[in-house]
Amino acid sequence: MKKKTGLLILISYGAIVSLGCTGISSNVRDVLTLPVGDAERSDQRVAVQVDTVVNTLSGNALSPQALSEHLTAARLVLVAEQHTSLEDHRVQLRVLELLKEAQRPLVIGLEMFVVDNQPTLDAWVAGQLTETEFVEQSDWYSTWGYHWGYYREILLFARAHAIPLVGLRGPSEVLTENGVSPDLSSQDHRTLFSAFFGTDDPVHGGLPEDQLEALFMAQCRRDAVMAYHAAEALKAHPEATLVVLAGAGHVVYELGIARQIAEWYDAPATTIVPVSVQSPETRVQASVGDFAWGVPNETDPAFPSLGAISVSVDGGLHVIHVNPDSTAERGGLEPGDILTHFKDTAIAASSDLNRILATVEWGDEAPLMIRRDGTLEEITLTFRR
Repeated sequence: MKKKTGLLILISYGAIVSLGCTGISSNVRDVLTLPVGDAERSDQRVAVQVDTVVNTLSGNALSPQALSEHLTAARLVLVAEQHTSLEDHRVQLRVLELLKEAQRPLVIGLEMFVVDNQPTLDAWVAGQLTETEFVEQSDWYSTWGYHWGYYREILLFARAHAIPLVGLRGPSEVLTENGVSPDLSSQDHRTLFSAFFGTDDPVHGGLPEDQLEALFMAQCRRDAVMAYHAAEALKAHPEATLVVLAGAGHVVYELGIARQIAEWYDAPATTIVPVSVQSPETRVQASVGDFAWGVPNETDPAFPSLGAISVSVDGGLHVIHVNPDSTAERGGLEPGDILTHFKDTAIAASSDLNRILATVEWGDEAPLMIRRDGTLEEITLTFRR
């Protein structure tokens, strides 16, 4: 049991990226209906409809064009996402289009990129790289991993309009160098964190309290690092609106980036949270963000996924969880298997798997070589929704 716990905590530190990085999934109703955040709104709920923006302070429904009027004076706009939600990314793109139509100078801050990617981001905006070159030189499938197609239109829009892009992730040493520690004081943030990592989470559910505390501290450090780099971008572009695109866990209830940035930036942030409308009765806590944007419920990801959680080991990727009714489960993949080759290409790290998965379309069949109980086997995966 101790060995298993150690493996889980190792994965947790790698995947903390994704408290909000995997976005809001099975426990969406719990996460979006928490009585936390702004005290003026935390005890109220608002109804959300598809293709409607709700001002959560007034409860009024707005068109995107009316939302634009609220954003034109904003200097910092945070737009949440589930990373594998194409609808969320369409909302992010629409926000950028609206601000561009309003002739606001823009800068886009991206959780997807580390600060070391800045020369590559600048070259992309300058039109010096093809898409293939950009994906390769930014090391997209290593540092981020999600399908390029989810973000393609946003990054093409930035290049077409010469909008500066800024990577927000980086080492936490930037905090100590500036004599700053992440703010760990918010009980509301801890409540939100616990809701994301509920007992049904296949990796983090049921972890001991000390390990969850370590994860919470790591999450706050990540928020603080992104907040620091966002504040630096605001200083570097004093006339522009900075639009930050980040996972929901870093944005909702203004408990992540918006709370940590107070160390360097003293004006309010405007937050926009896409909400998957699962029924006509969909309601969310009014404090979830300044604006809730209703989007259609997506039952399947836009791009094929394996549906398994794995960690790098010698010789491939060690499977620790297989999602029910996923491509992996239907293909016969089991926890404990080692993935060694996919589509006849060796797998040494998760980036290898991500890169090859990006070549797969729904409906495809592909061979997967695994090592099970010391024996090599080949199984066939059929990617169907």
